[in-house]
Amino acid sequence: MSDAYEDLIEGYRTFRREYLDKRFEAYRAWASKGQNPRTLIIGCSDSRVNPAILTHAGLGEIFVVNNVANIVPPYEKGKSHHKSLGAAIQFAVNHLKVEHIIVLGHSGCGGIRALMTDDAGQRFDAGEDDYIADWVSILQPAKDIVCACCDASTSQDDKLRLAEMEGVLVSIRYLAGYPWVRQAIEAGTLSLHAWYFHVDSGELRSYRPEEGRFKPL
Repeated sequence: MSDAYEDLIEGYRTFRREYLDKRFEAYRAWASKGQNPRTLIIGCSDSRVNPAILTHAGLGEIFVVNNVANIVPPYEKGKSHHKSLGAAIQFAVNHLKVEHIIVLGHSGCGGIRALMTDDAGQRFDAGEDDYIADWVSILQPAKDIVCACCDASTSQDDKLRLAEMEGVLVSIRYLAGYPWVRQAIEAGTLSLHAWYFHVDSGELRSYRPEEGRFKPL
């Protein structure tokens, strides 16, 4: 079995061969100009869902923020406890002038599973320092919607898939509440998109507001 750290070093050697040895002048000229991505993708920390690989994006083409369950907390004026994500959104919109923001959810999300698990003992961790439970509780509205529309005949797996997609939509609604985002949308310079990636099949879906559902891209 290969060592994970050594694999990363070998990956860097490949980067050097492809970007530095073969195209060094082009790389240096590009890198010296700073970044100019047109899209911000807010994705999950899940290692199976890499936005750059999914979109075949090159260096500098997308601005990426990852967290557990691809959550966008609601905007809180001046007192937010989630300043890291707010700062990334503010920077992307006000300074990078991105034209699109995508919230990317996915199947088999451990954060959503924690959200939908009522028995604390069956979550990843339990106790007063359960950061996961505290973080995913931001998506409680998604859980409420799924529980309200499902009955006893709905399987737990189906509930999880619905919650994963509904969680993306909740984050989109919260995202639209940030003043910089709202102003850019009103100015016609920014669009928001909800995506859902099915890990097993590799299918990527986009939410169609006019149809009220996610459809394959």
